[in-house]
Amino acid sequence: MEATATIDDFDRLDIRVGTVVDARPLEGARKPAFKLEIDLGPEIGIRKSSAQVTAHYTPDKLIGRQVLCVVNFPPRRIAGFESQVLTLGLPDSEGAVVLLKPDFKVPNGGKMF
Repeated sequence: MEATATIDDFDRLDIRVGTVVDARPLEGARKPAFKLEIDLGPEIGIRKSSAQVTAHYTPDKLIGRQVLCVVNFPPRRIAGFESQVLTLGLPDSEGAVVLLKPDFKVPNGGKMF
């Protein structure tokens, strides 16, 4: 079991909802991935993310989909691509990523609490 987290630990994470506005294959990645552009609302704008979600999603099924992202991690370079936010998901029974999303459409940029 992991160490116990505090509410202060949780409060340091900035998790926001956004809508995928573009999705394309990430060429050169060690594992198949897409490069996503996600509209995180007027305060944050459009941010880029690398996501290993090719088992369940195609670019056309990602565009228009709302997703949850951690927006306050430092950027990472993946196959020459700057991933600015971490798109959140859970593993299915085979370990493939299933994206997290709200049950209902909500305004882009809404902060998870």
